[in-house]
Formats: sequence, C-alpha cells, structure tokens
Amino acid sequence: MAKQMEFFDIQYKEGSLDAKTAEFIKFAVNLAIGHEHGAKLHRDRARKCGASEDEVTEAVVYAVRPVAAKVRNFAKAIIAK
Repeated sequence: MAKQMEFFDIQYKEGSLDAKTAEFIKFAVNLAIGHEHGAKLHRDRARKCGASEDEVTEAVVYAVRPVAAKVRNFAKAIIAK
C-alpha cells in the first residue's frame, strides 16, 4: 500500500511504483550525478528485486543519455567560438 509523503512541498504516495522500477530510477539518478555509493546500492537493490543484467545495462544507457547530450551541446558551443 502506498504511503502519503511530502518532499520539498511535493505531495506523493511512496510505494506507487513497483520496487524494481523505483530502484532503477534511484540507480540512474545516482549514476547521472556521479554518486558511486548510491549507484552501487540501488543497482544491488534492483538486482535483489529481480532485475536482469540487460535491465541494469538499459538503465545505465538511460542515465548516460542526458549527460552525454549536455556534454555534446557544451562541446559544440565551445568549438563554435
């Protein structure tokens, strides 16, 4: 059952996502911000929730895409000057 929660004035129901999906989101965000401990923690928790290695790899790609796009756009801007 989802539990009503609040975080920075955002009302939400914790537990609305299935556990594996929640762990994948936390894993991907920790990868994107470069937080090694959090990335490993949530990768392992996703695996405990039944995540396959293909699913872990797909989550990595989703985490890398916006970061890579930002670097690409920054590099294009620098090169253009």
